[in-house]
Amino acid sequence: MSEEILKRYKIRAKKALWQNFLINEGIINNIANIIDTTDKNIIEVWPWYWALTEKLLKQDLESLTLIELDSDMIEILENRILLWELESSNTNFEIKNLDVLKFIPEFTKYSVIANIPYYITSPILTHFLYKLENKPDEMVILMQKDVWDKILDIFKEKKPKSSVIWLMMAKKTFVTEELFVAKENFVPAPKVESSVLKFVSHNNFKNIDDNNFLRIIKIWFSSARKKMIKNLINWWFKKEKILQIYEELNIDEWARAESIWIKKWCSIVEKL
Repeated sequence: MSEEILKRYKIRAKKALWQNFLINEGIINNIANIIDTTDKNIIEVWPWYWALTEKLLKQDLESLTLIELDSDMIEILENRILLWELESSNTNFEIKNLDVLKFIPEFTKYSVIANIPYYITSPILTHFLYKLENKPDEMVILMQKDVWDKILDIFKEKKPKSSVIWLMMAKKTFVTEELFVAKENFVPAPKVESSVLKFVSHNNFKNIDDNNFLRIIKIWFSSARKKMIKNLINWWFKKEKILQIYEELNIDEWARAESIWIKKWCSIVEKL
């Protein structure tokens, strides 16, 4: 069915938009069922040729909002709706042709399902988790596997080896890998494998100001080979204050940024 749609509408991937179309029906079904969508507001980011959209519209959603940057894809989608190839009669269904980084959800509670290319992974996650006042309850995101293996390995091995993006995610969410997706399941096939990850929001560190948190962790990682304390001193934090915090939190003076776990990061930010 997925490949039929691509052929019928002569859909071609645009390199400028990093488009790779997932065509494995079984995987598409699995993605649609990772979270319980019953009576929920779902935002689908970059639906492209709407194979997943079709599955979602058959579920008992409260609403489905599509965020698609490619205006050509929007035109084909609207034609499919006119031809009754897509039915949305039981769902509040809306299509928005815009950059997802400019999208502000109207819902107080919602979930996100997205297929995002590597180059915009971090900006999209930052947008939903840090830029918006109302963050999603959960996100299901298909992305390049090699990027997220570095994060998930931390959970699997239970060894702290932090990075800026991992800390950003750990402050706001719990992350689990739901599906492995081989590159052969896409048209055109990308150069790397993919994974579907599930992000579930939490409020464990809600007392830590987001702006201070982001500013300080970026300072910590500004020169990875240096001791963390040197990076902080270079940004006008007093050495005496830092050493006092280190002692209170039982952190070695020679510690590097990647060796500190999320709970201690937040404690440092709070004390600074």
